[in-house]
Amino acid sequence: MWDPLRDIERMLSRFQGPLDSNFLSMTSRGSWIPPMDIVEKKDGYKIIADMPGMARNDIAVDIEGNRICIGGTRKIERQESDQNMLLMSERGSGRFERCVQLPSRIEEDAVQASFRDAVLIVDVKKSNANTSRSGTSVRIE
Repeated sequence: MWDPLRDIERMLSRFQGPLDSNFLSMTSRGSWIPPMDIVEKKDGYKIIADMPGMARNDIAVDIEGNRICIGGTRKIERQESDQNMLLMSERGSGRFERCVQLPSRIEEDAVQASFRDAVLIVDVKKSNANTSRSGTSVRIE
């Protein structure tokens, strides 16, 4: 599905690439944004994102160059009816996307993602190659 904001973000990241290649940058969109940690290891990175109330099929992990985007749809069942009135709602829902531009190139084919106990873990290996593909999606185990 065409998303003009995502296309603009990608274009901006291409212009910024050489300027901030040593810094971690993030963009987020949506009414609910999953909290996450990013750990740098000797040979790669580990991204850990809390995704309470989500199913594996509602999450997508996409890669373009050294940029990883985690997106999806969080569905919350509201308890409102003729007999029940919602007084307060703090649990966000809807579409979201969180993109991280890692400070070094990555091996797109070696990225692994797993989802267990409402936690998404994405393992990424660093790459020495100067080439990158136009983008790929990661299968979540």
